[in-house]
Amino acid sequence: MKILVITTFYPHPERKDLLRDTSAVHYIAREWVKQGHQVTVLHCYGHYFRELVKELGKHDFRRYGKIQECPNNEGVRVLLLEEQFWLRNAKWYLPVQQKKMAVAINQYFHEKEYEPDVLLVHFPTNYVGIVERLDIHCKKAAVFHKTDLGTVLAKPEVCPTLRKIYDVLGARTSQLQKKLAKTGIRTTFLAQSGIDEDIIMTDEEFRKKWAEEPHPMRVVYAGNLLPDKNVDAVLTALSSWKDKRPFEFTIIGDGVCLQPCIRLAEKLGIADSCHFTGRLTREQTLEAFRKAEVFVMISSPETLGLVYLEAMSQGCVAIGSRNEGIDGILVEKRLSGRARKCGGAESTSGRHCTGSCGGKSGGCLRGPEDHPGNDQPEDGPAVSGAGAERIMNDAGRKGGETL
Repeated sequence: MKILVITTFYPHPERKDLLRDTSAVHYIAREWVKQGHQVTVLHCYGHYFRELVKELGKHDFRRYGKIQECPNNEGVRVLLLEEQFWLRNAKWYLPVQQKKMAVAINQYFHEKEYEPDVLLVHFPTNYVGIVERLDIHCKKAAVFHKTDLGTVLAKPEVCPTLRKIYDVLGARTSQLQKKLAKTGIRTTFLAQSGIDEDIIMTDEEFRKKWAEEPHPMRVVYAGNLLPDKNVDAVLTALSSWKDKRPFEFTIIGDGVCLQPCIRLAEKLGIADSCHFTGRLTREQTLEAFRKAEVFVMISSPETLGLVYLEAMSQGCVAIGSRNEGIDGILVEKRLSGRARKCGGAESTSGRHCTGSCGGKSGGCLRGPEDHPGNDQPEDGPAVSGAGAERIMNDAGRKGGETL
């Protein structure tokens, strides 16, 4: 089967100037390739004014508006369509740009005589003006993300068009699915994230990590430094530790909030305990997770950050925001350093659950609705399983209590 995926986010190792590069869509596409399908990913990337000005000398504007053929990524054929969005808030501007992009896509596929069997669009509200102009005659599916919900709420008139364009609609998380239903958007499938099994820490590695001699509590954040990531709130919370117990906070990523966060750390008197690394490679990030005990990202909104699963795969206790995409994936408990028992079996190994454990897998990351018998979570931030109850007790720590 020939599958065409259109997305706003896709990794390009050779392009450091493309900021929206999460691997979540790639992992799904790669699995389809393993199943024998021919997968083409069309990455539509819009450069915004602030981004263009910051990187002005590094941009080749001649490639904008044209389909670029990128190196295949693990069997996935990758196409890139870049466009500049100087006037993103002007109502007339976006339709003009989307029409140009649709023309470029149609022209390229016509020249290549390419016709997919299935079209899957991530972030469908971004592409209404493109998809409805595509000269593609196949089944069309869309996967809604949290940003799509914001668009649907702000522009409810787009809902009939979405239902007309697509044959089937899906959502990234069950939480998002419920919220979309209230707007009249009925989704029939979930497209959740997953991680490579081969990166998951073994039981032996896990036990060795948590058997280390006491040291400063190592906390890590990885992601774009944007206002909705609430890194400032984490810094403020950690500042209450400075006179109680030593800690090290590693902040991986870049963005508009980098300098404000650096200044806040200095103001709070914890600059010596905070390490801002900038953007790191995936391997460097995983190494940082292996060295840390706690991963924290309390972003809102949050669809379903792959980074939570990657941090837990390296034995980290993860802290996320309730009622966001990760809710139901983390095994939840109030921040007392104790993890919920999953289906009556205490999480002990830090291993990832595929959903078939029936509540018997140690370190299960499934939510309470997936394993009957769990109590409903109390109010407060969520902490992952990953053996947190045994871990925190054995290590003599109180993980997220202050947080």
